[in-house]
Amino acid sequence: MKDNLCGVVIEVENLVATRSFYRDILQLGNPVMDSNFWVEFRLPGDFSLFLKKVYSSRKQKKNCNGVSWIYRVDNIGNIISRLELYGYGEIYEKSEEMGESVYTFKDPEGNLFHLIPSP
Repeated sequence: MKDNLCGVVIEVENLVATRSFYRDILQLGNPVMDSNFWVEFRLPGDFSLFLKKVYSSRKQKKNCNGVSWIYRVDNIGNIISRLELYGYGEIYEKSEEMGESVYTFKDPEGNLFHLIPSP
């Protein structure tokens, strides 16, 4: 059975800063689609992370039920060091879910994302 989920869309006001954050700090690589209103980062497993440009008057209010995403990485120590170097290293939360360490951070716009070390 083919997976139907293809990605997550994150609404952002500052697309330039957020694109740079995901490309350079989290090292997702160059976007496969890159415009001034939509950015797509292709991730392993035929999955994409999409950034959608919105304006403050149209941005949905954040609430505790907002979407966040989990990313499994080989080099978690390097990524956490880079997050710290660029001022994003404050761990919002660290937990042991699913028997693994899960590190939760915020992107430049306050969107939550989770990093899990690869086994």
